[in-house]
Amino acid sequence: MGPNDDNSLPDQKVVTSFASGSPKVLWEVGVNPGFGGAAIVGEEVFHIDRVDQSFDVLYCRDLKTGKEKWNWKNEVPGRISHPGSRGVPTVTEDAVYVSSGFGRIYCIDRKTEKERWVVDMGKRFKAEPPRFGWAGHPVIKDELCFVAPLGEEVGLAALDTKTGKTVWTSIAVGNSHSSPQLMEIMGKEVLVMPGDIERKELVILGVNPKTGKTAFKYVEDFGTGIFNAIPNLMMLDQTTAIYTGGYKKGTRILKFEDGGKAMRVTKIAQLPYGAKFHAPLTIGGKLYMTADKGGRRGGEPAVSGLVSLAPNGVTQWSTGKEPQLNGGSLLNIGGVIVSQDGDTGELRLVKPGEKYQELAKAKVFSKETGKELWAPMAFSKGKLVMRSQNQLICVELGEVDE
Repeated sequence: MGPNDDNSLPDQKVVTSFASGSPKVLWEVGVNPGFGGAAIVGEEVFHIDRVDQSFDVLYCRDLKTGKEKWNWKNEVPGRISHPGSRGVPTVTEDAVYVSSGFGRIYCIDRKTEKERWVVDMGKRFKAEPPRFGWAGHPVIKDELCFVAPLGEEVGLAALDTKTGKTVWTSIAVGNSHSSPQLMEIMGKEVLVMPGDIERKELVILGVNPKTGKTAFKYVEDFGTGIFNAIPNLMMLDQTTAIYTGGYKKGTRILKFEDGGKAMRVTKIAQLPYGAKFHAPLTIGGKLYMTADKGGRRGGEPAVSGLVSLAPNGVTQWSTGKEPQLNGGSLLNIGGVIVSQDGDTGELRLVKPGEKYQELAKAKVFSKETGKELWAPMAFSKGKLVMRSQNQLICVELGEVDE
């Protein structure tokens, strides 16, 4: 989610039009169906693929050419609902940490290109697979690797980065398809994880990243309908956060206060739209999200699209079905919204403001994209890496000077 955990790179720039009608695609490689996004680190691209429903394969590629530099694979036969890869590799100076939809956490040495350790979260923490498999990526801080086993008794766990041994475990958080996230709340570092109980009850758990002890726990009954915890919490300031739920559940504005031994969390506002997969962007005091409209189950149909609204819930505009976007990924690069359509894979550049203003649009995938294009995008040094169900591509968006 970038250096500020908000899917934004405010100090970088991109083109605001495509001179030839489409940006240059620097390279493209075939991938198997899946949802795993890429990580760009220096001049390398890392991504995980799921091959023949039998192998998890981690790839390291050259950013400029897409050529494979090395790969590492592990045999894990099986199939999960919405099959394919999950998550985004977490890359440090010396290792790559990546998760499997089947609950394996892999630590791969970047120098030797071999495994340091593999942890089976289901076996170690007595956890059953979430309904769509494990989707969260590992988070690294100092000598700890934070993961989400999502067991009946263990929600989060810290592993030793060198050995994979368990350092601490937290209380349960329910089911989830999100990832742990380190956040600063009221001046304190907190590891935060959203979850759900039986797809009806939202749970947001915050723990001390050094000990795993509970810092706060927010619970809200969503009632009838369905719900999947996917986007993470996002801070608006030191005491105010936003949580977006999708599935007609809308978005919550949460307030943190000192509650003594644990922080106290209260809902201070509920917004009419919610995003299913990606946290909203905050630009110029407004929220932008690929959203569905709130409402009761069986009532007014959900309206997807790109939505602009204020934190107080006032809607500025919504694109509805034109474009619909279907939960596609969004980035804020230098004040320009970069959007991948979740249905078609089309790349759009959008200018934030009082009305929807599309600066440019192009089809960038050369092959059939498939559906449910929900993988997060990655951007660095003018290059945008995008994934369809059949291809991983790198698009030149070119940094420009004003």
